[in-house]
Amino acid sequence: MSELAPAEIDQIARFLVAESLRIGRRSDGSGESVVIRYNTADQTCIDFALKVEEECWKRGAHTLLRPLNYGRERIKLSTKPEDSLGEVEPLLLRLVETEDVDLYIGEYDDPNFTAGLVDKWKLGAPSRQKYTGIVDERKVRWAYMGWPIPSAAKAYGLDPPEFRRIFFDSIRQSFSKDLMELIKHYGDALNGKEKVRILAKDGTDLSFAIKGRPVLLDDPTISLEDVSRGDVGLNIPCGEVFVAPLETTANGTILFEEVAISGFGKVKNLQLEFTNGRVVSASADDGADRFSSFLEANTGDKDLIAELGIGCNPGAKYTGGSIIVDEKIYGTIHLAIGSNTGSYHGINKASSHLDMIKNMKQGELYVDGKIIMKNGAPAT
Repeated sequence: MSELAPAEIDQIARFLVAESLRIGRRSDGSGESVVIRYNTADQTCIDFALKVEEECWKRGAHTLLRPLNYGRERIKLSTKPEDSLGEVEPLLLRLVETEDVDLYIGEYDDPNFTAGLVDKWKLGAPSRQKYTGIVDERKVRWAYMGWPIPSAAKAYGLDPPEFRRIFFDSIRQSFSKDLMELIKHYGDALNGKEKVRILAKDGTDLSFAIKGRPVLLDDPTISLEDVSRGDVGLNIPCGEVFVAPLETTANGTILFEEVAISGFGKVKNLQLEFTNGRVVSASADDGADRFSSFLEANTGDKDLIAELGIGCNPGAKYTGGSIIVDEKIYGTIHLAIGSNTGSYHGINKASSHLDMIKNMKQGELYVDGKIIMKNGAPAT
């Protein structure tokens, strides 16, 4: 089975809206302002977004549809004057200042949409950082519902039917007992601990502190405990345990077999060296210039460690670029650099957040000197 059945689609749409609205000003969700961003490059994505809007209406919420297409974004970068690209957009500013809930449905339809336009994309970095800061400060509730866009699959090097199968399998597993048990296992292993060390046969040896930082469970619900911490968002597919390292404590090196940078392309065998939390050197077999261009195109703490995540979704498989799936893969970890305020509970302020996946089949993860993952599986 790959495609979601109509009954499954209905159930997921109801769930997504119910979880996003139930912690609002009114428990039934009435009166809430919901912005629904969705990708127009695939009709099934449009259909799902419209179904989500109808579920919002049933609960009395007010909605605004915001269609997105990264081919159009590329045209915008090509045609708008540079002084305009560098300005805060008044309409977007008003949206983030007033919305109660932000729902995103889709995927990059063109993962390399900034190719040849990086200098122009860079002009909007301060504005993007400003929007993120407002959303975090206002504690806008959010949900990211991944959806398989065929053109993204082709850009990642996958057949669209296989891309859809991976996506929908990982969505189904988001609600499984196995996923819940694994999330709890790794959550307990990290909770209240002080230091993490990552080792692998490829030469990886990286350590950092997590003392005092909350350990966050990416399951398919927004619990009262989540709300009390200010954690007001969810991902579907879900399935990771994550924590924000103390930002200036990462030291050592780590190798990522393949890093997909949305808008810039892929980097093969990216090796990063961290000193006091910051990336001080980077090398790669291919695409090192893409990584450099990404950093140059962003602002703030773009090169400072931001997150450690542990993938727990048994239905997720590597797509070659769809981070909402790839970061959930069982047997992997991921690190991020860049922004980690808001739901991450960190202090980095940046216009970007770059997740980088590492396969741990030949690696080990230690917490306070005790091994918790060996060769991608929980250590007993």
